[in-house]
Parts: sequence; C-alpha cells; structure tokens
Amino acid sequence: MRRYKKRAVVVTALGALGLAAFGAGAADAVGTVHGNTGTSKSTSTETGSRSPSHVSAESASWSHGTTAQANKRIMQRFTSEFLPTGDPALARKFISPDIVMHFAGTTQQGRATYLGVVAANMKAFPDLEWTVEDMRAEGDTVAVRYVMTGTHQGPFAGVEATGKAIRAESMAFYRLADGKIVEERAQLDMLGILQQMGAVPAAPAA
Repeated sequence: MRRYKKRAVVVTALGALGLAAFGAGAADAVGTVHGNTGTSKSTSTETGSRSPSHVSAESASWSHGTTAQANKRIMQRFTSEFLPTGDPALARKFISPDIVMHFAGTTQQGRATYLGVVAANMKAFPDLEWTVEDMRAEGDTVAVRYVMTGTHQGPFAGVEATGKAIRAESMAFYRLADGKIVEERAQLDMLGILQQMGAVPAAPAA
C-alpha cells in the first residue's frame, strides 16, 4: 500500500475537518471501449451475440469505474499538494465555493469558512502530518483513512498549548462534482486527542 506523508492541519472540536479536491478534468478519465470486431454473422442464440442491454450495462460499468479512478487521482493530488500548505490559491482549485462539511454533529458551509478553520489550526498544530493509510473510490465518493501526528503548540478545542505530541486516526468521505469536493464527512478521534493533551482523563489501563 502506497502512503502519502505530509504536513497539514487539523480541525477544532466544533469545526469541520476541511478537506477538498482538485479538478483533474475529463482528460484524466479518457479511455477506449473496444467492441466485438468479429465479422461472422450471429444470432441471439450464438455465444458471440451481445444484446443492447448487455452493451449498455457494460458501458455504465466502465463509466462508473473511470469516474471513481479520476476522483481518486484528484484526492491523491489534494493530499500531496494542498494539505501540506493550506494555500488559499490551491483551495480555489480543490474546493467548491459551496462545500458542505459535516463533523461531530455540526454542519458548516463555504470555502471561506473552511479556510478560516485551516488557518486557525495551522497555528494549533504547525508540525502536523497526515499519513494516508488507505484510499478507496466508488462513483462520486472517495474515502480516505489517515493517521495524524503533531505537536500541540497553540489553542485547540478550547485547550491552550501543552507542547504534547499527539497521534490520532481520522477517516473522511469526500463527494466530488465537476472535479472539486462539494461535501465532506469526517470522523476524527477527538477523545484520543484531548486525552493526549491532558484535557480529558485517559482511560485506566486494563
């Protein structure tokens, strides 16, 4: 499994884990479907015969697959190009202006809101790194599983800097349209982070 490691940002407990994608365009999904080129005549009972419904189903399956792969390539570019910097110029390429983010029972909307969360959390964890452990794509959705590490050097979730190292797992589902993320749903191990910062008592050892 290939891994992508980079510096990035983490969201507050009340914020959305803002992630997005870059529009690679239709060129990334270009391909060719080769039909049956046999010259012999066939009837509906011959094995070489292909009904219209069979061809349509095959075409739909091919289109679905290429869309998923194109979206996965977009997310690979997002994790390697945008996450390390949080660059607003790149955000315009990766993130829909109307992106909707769901996290910890809250919903936020808009690229400007997302960038505000990013800027605040770059101060909280300036050395944060995200390692992509797994990435799966299906249709218009890409799922990414991360491991996050960093040092708590600024206010985060109402907790002042502690200088403590953190390590947490995160999972996010991204829905893409027209080459950009339009919706993101994130699950971040906030309890683990707060425990590592000393803001919440750690569970007793078994």
